Amino acid sequence: MELPSLVTSTLAVVLLFLGPSFLLVGTMMLIIKRYKRSHTSPLTRDLLRPAGHSLQEQIDDQRIDLFGMLLMTPLMLFMFALLALLQNTLDGTHVSRSQLVIYGGMSVGVFGYYSYRIYKVVRHLQHLKLGYACELAVGQELDYLIRPQDHPYRVYHDIPFDGFNIDHLIISPNGVFVVETKGRSKPINDGTKQFKVRVENNALHFPNHVETKPLEQVRRNVTSVRNWLNSATGTEVPVGGILVLPGWYIELCQKTTTPYVVSAAALPKVLPQLRVGTLELAHIRAIAHQVEQKVRDIAK
Repeated sequence: MELPSLVTSTLAVVLLFLGPSFLLVGTMMLIIKRYKRSHTSPLTRDLLRPAGHSLQEQIDDQRIDLFGMLLMTPLMLFMFALLALLQNTLDGTHVSRSQLVIYGGMSVGVFGYYSYRIYKVVRHLQHLKLGYACELAVGQELDYLIRPQDHPYRVYHDIPFDGFNIDHLIISPNGVFVVETKGRSKPINDGTKQFKVRVENNALHFPNHVETKPLEQVRRNVTSVRNWLNSATGTEVPVGGILVLPGWYIELCQKTTTPYVVSAAALPKVLPQLRVGTLELAHIRAIAHQVEQKVRDIAK
């Protein structure tokens, strides 16, 4: 195995594998940098941590590591095979037995190393997921301190339906409310951060564009929830929709909106004033029971 041909083939393989990766990363960083220059987050303050937040972050990190190792294992094995092929192509010879032993040993070593790392990550993931589920369980029990069973309000999150999810569902004496959250960054026009969205003619007029799909989505979700609850409870359930735009100042230019459009900061004040019907406590409990059967599905 001649040194010049080995160096040449090694450089070729490295450039072939790492070149596109560096190009992709550089392009992504350029896009992110340009986006940050013209947009800013709509949120004006930091968020409170939910139950299990730190464990969820660790789980996300471990999943990224696992994905990287699952991706790197076959790539590294393929790289050794390509290295042998290029090296022998440059030499004009066939793969020798000694080369097969060398590259085979390297492949076995890489495969064993990544297999061990994957095993350790999977074991650690299982431990983290158990801890996360337990923290969620305690957090849900603590929720009953502020909303006991005889309290007229119920709040649920991430309710699964066929092909879509409901962000939040509120059951109150004034009816059931489907809450959809839409995050929209604030554009920076001529150095000034824009913050107003106008609700007019059943459309959302943002500083640089107009949207109608979020309102249409909430209406569809309201219809789906209403049909499901009517069937599940055997009664007519009043259901309304709320579209929440965190960080934006909402300028209402029409008398009534279907759904209601509010900012996240205004939601606690506005919610008690919204009404789509009347629900007694017994009816609230019956609806809550059906909802809990649908959302109580996080694995132990």
